[in-house]
Amino acid sequence: MAQVGLKELHFAEVLEDTTESLLYDETEELAGAINATINPTVNTQELYADDQLWESVSALGKIDVEIETADLPLKTRATLTGSKIVNGVLIEKAGDVPPHIALGFKSQKSDGKYRYIWLLKGVAQPMAEDYSTKRDNVEHRTPKLRFVFMPRSHDGQWKHTADEGSSEFTEAEDWFESVPGDMTEEEPED
Repeated sequence: MAQVGLKELHFAEVLEDTTESLLYDETEELAGAINATINPTVNTQELYADDQLWESVSALGKIDVEIETADLPLKTRATLTGSKIVNGVLIEKAGDVPPHIALGFKSQKSDGKYRYIWLLKGVAQPMAEDYSTKRDNVEHRTPKLRFVFMPRSHDGQWKHTADEGSSEFTEAEDWFESVPGDMTEEEPED
């Protein structure tokens, strides 16, 4: 099935990713999802022997991701890029360290059902910006944010994908409540 939509873009900060523990912060929504592009890099090494290809071994490299949204509030931008807001002003420094985050969304397929995605661990890159003057025809300039995703240290996973309508997939209602694999225990209510 072809993908025909994109909505409910979410993110959550990775609080801890070790072999023993995997903790995420609460998920937050990024309103106005326009586009999401996932581009894994595969590194391949080939061995030739007896005048032919003898062996080919591939390894996953970095995963480049770009999202485009209708708006990216300064507070959210600061959270994703590791920048600070002081007196309502976004301050970006060369030494900013973006946190690791997970990124989730759903995409409608041509059959009306949804495909659900979670990218599990990545970091934002400094944001490119494009400004231009108004002309006779209005052109929208929307924020695009690039990330580099990688496998988690905890289990080596980098992405979860599920299709609505599959009899085995029963988590659509709660997909954005938490990141898959999160070991954070909810505190009991009094």
